[in-house]
Amino acid sequence: MTGNILIIDDEDQLRKLLSRIISLEGFKVDEAATIKAALNILSHKEMDVILCDVRLPDGHGFDFVKEA
Repeated sequence: MTGNILIIDDEDQLRKLLSRIISLEGFKVDEAATIKAALNILSHKEMDVILCDVRLPDGHGFDFVKEA
């Protein structure tokens, strides 16, 4: 099983834990702590799934989902 997953969360420990668990299942995982960083990743890489926190330092996760 493969696929690209983007995890967006400003809590480092949670983001890294999710990344590790999902990676162990065979997925390729990218991480971002802000919407700006996530948009940068999405500008040059396609994702199959995005897991996004609702409250982020530079915006709201719901708004990001609409934009993505």
